[in-house]
Amino acid sequence: MRKILLALLLVGSLAFAIQPAEGWNVGSIGKYSPTGNANVTTEGGNVTNLNLSGNISTEKWAGYWGNVTGRILLTPGPASQLFYSWAWDSSRGGEVCAIAASSGFDWSALQSTTAAYVDSIWGFGAATDNATNTYTANTCDLTIAGIAVTNTAGNTTGVGGFESCVVADQAAPAAKQDLAFCVKIDQNGNLFNGQTGDYELLAPTNMTAGAYETHYFWLELD
Repeated sequence: MRKILLALLLVGSLAFAIQPAEGWNVGSIGKYSPTGNANVTTEGGNVTNLNLSGNISTEKWAGYWGNVTGRILLTPGPASQLFYSWAWDSSRGGEVCAIAASSGFDWSALQSTTAAYVDSIWGFGAATDNATNTYTANTCDLTIAGIAVTNTAGNTTGVGGFESCVVADQAAPAAKQDLAFCVKIDQNGNLFNGQTGDYELLAPTNMTAGAYETHYFWLELD
């Protein structure tokens, strides 16, 4: 399907079909925390067989989900009056991408990559929840800005309705700005929480407890 520009700017040059997301509305945010503390009452002389289980929150990943809205515009510029506009329907598809850098990613050099680069750049090492153990499927296929990327690292999340993929802008990415984390838009797709939405995306974060990561979002509307 041919990509249509998010905004057609009459400035003498053609922009890429993928553009920064201009508006956002943050809804609920939650993080896993233990629901109780195992305890046993005993006395001296007792030997107790005690099998324990527990869960901890990852400090390496964040999840995003929601809906996507937008328009296709014909206008001289962002602050100008509209010459014409078209309503975009999320059933047409597209992609949502997140990059842990405000600039520097070259969409014209889009290519496949591996989870090992995510582990190296974010310093995840050999942890249980590192990228190698997370992006275990190397079968992600995306077409963004007219460039087809096949067999890049990724995996499905939640109930399996959405597949998060990592793509690069060079053969050996070395910085956060060299990687983008993308998912296809699927109108009324099945979300992890039993609801429906347009996208569900997994992206790496600063693994230091209490530290933060800022993801900058990009949209391509088909």
